[in-house]
Amino acid sequence: MASYIMPTLVTGFSPFDGRNVNSSWVAASSLRDVATLRIPVVWGKPLELLQAAIAEFEPNIIISMGEGKEEYFHIETVARNKRNPRQDNNGQLPSTPIITGAPDTLQATIDSTALHHALKAEQIPVRISNDAGGFLCDETLYVLEMMKLQRPVVETVVFVHLPPFGTRLVYKGEQCTCDPVILSDFANCLLASVEELHSKKGVFS
Repeated sequence: MASYIMPTLVTGFSPFDGRNVNSSWVAASSLRDVATLRIPVVWGKPLELLQAAIAEFEPNIIISMGEGKEEYFHIETVARNKRNPRQDNNGQLPSTPIITGAPDTLQATIDSTALHHALKAEQIPVRISNDAGGFLCDETLYVLEMMKLQRPVVETVVFVHLPPFGTRLVYKGEQCTCDPVILSDFANCLLASVEELHSKKGVFS
């Protein structure tokens, strides 16, 4: 369920692959003064739910997060209109591209270098990635970039992969576990960094 407070929307995912927790939703739901949306790990749900959320909340900024690889946070820079043959949480395989007739790839419009520098300055282990994985995270990034093209109200979008919940990482110089405290701190740092970039004219394409 989504909840509206201001024109920034932050999304995360439900658990998948037999896990009980998804770090992206722990991070997203920790934020205050934003709209939040949990997306099921089901093919087609990103487009359906993001279209509805944009119509309802009219967010200027959309920050989406998913669960990725251990140790690092990854800023995704390439969205592909392709679904890998992987079962979703309903046991379904994809049968079509994300959006039929749309471009094969879209470059992320976030200034990934500037965002990387901002998060790195906070001693967050962050990398820039050009492979969002071909699963629901890739689908979400592609939908975000299409929505930015089609909906003038949406001005800034970004997708970041987080380490899996409970895994180990070095965060702000300390060896720790990816837990609610770390994820909340990251979510707040990401939100502040993206909003700062958003406020600067000419930063985004």
